[in-house]
Amino acid sequence: MPDHGFMAFLPRAGALGIAFSAGQVLIREADGVPPLLAELDYPAEVEPIWLGDLAGRECWGLNLALAQVPPGLCMLSLRELMAAVTDQTLVAMVARAAQILEWWDAHAFCGRCGTPTEPHESERARVCPRCHTAHYPRITPAVITLVHRPGEILLARNHLNRSGMFALVAGFVEPGETLEQGVAREVREEVGLEVEEIRYAGSQPWPFPSQLMIGFHARYRSGEIALQEAEIEEARWFSLGNLPENRPATYSIAGRLIEGWRRTAGEGSRGPGP
Repeated sequence: MPDHGFMAFLPRAGALGIAFSAGQVLIREADGVPPLLAELDYPAEVEPIWLGDLAGRECWGLNLALAQVPPGLCMLSLRELMAAVTDQTLVAMVARAAQILEWWDAHAFCGRCGTPTEPHESERARVCPRCHTAHYPRITPAVITLVHRPGEILLARNHLNRSGMFALVAGFVEPGETLEQGVAREVREEVGLEVEEIRYAGSQPWPFPSQLMIGFHARYRSGEIALQEAEIEEARWFSLGNLPENRPATYSIAGRLIEGWRRTAGEGSRGPGP
């Protein structure tokens, strides 16, 4: 999907335009895909940014300030798109667009000296013409962990989640620590538990705005739940039979980790076959 020869040409006929306005992406109502770039009426000062190919079609990203939605199009938030669209390559491209556009706008000026930056000629970067600092897209690693013990998993509710959803323990990786150390620290800080047998489970780009969520399984070792009350409202152990309805959907890595455990626990509860 990514292609870094992005400065060598202009959009070709048939290129798709992944356009955002007020944080929402424009999608065609008829088929649920982005419109053609040529279908979008955007100002001359808006310069589309090359993203890559999607099923052999060029994709270009752009930020617009729309007063109204063009006919035949609708606007979806990223979370709505992720929940509604089954084509994960499309979801990944839209998420990529969101991250690159956010970075592009956030680095219009050099963070070192304040000079307006310019696009690099051959790399995905913005360069300061004064101090020559190159600014690359930001990717922020965060660990998310399914803590388990026999027959149960740990779920927690964060103060910031207004829906009251129970989810997995997660947090950003600190400078100088490994991913596994980040897992152990986050679990210890947020719920007061010690874990062991930390095992990588998968990853997911999370464009809110630029995280890379790195999933793990970890076995409970010791301790009693002690909340980091500034962040965690509630945390408790859940068995297969009492998983909360309000939990992450499977379009997220959190939901997939929980669903994977649920299937495995369910298979184990049925006992051996005939």
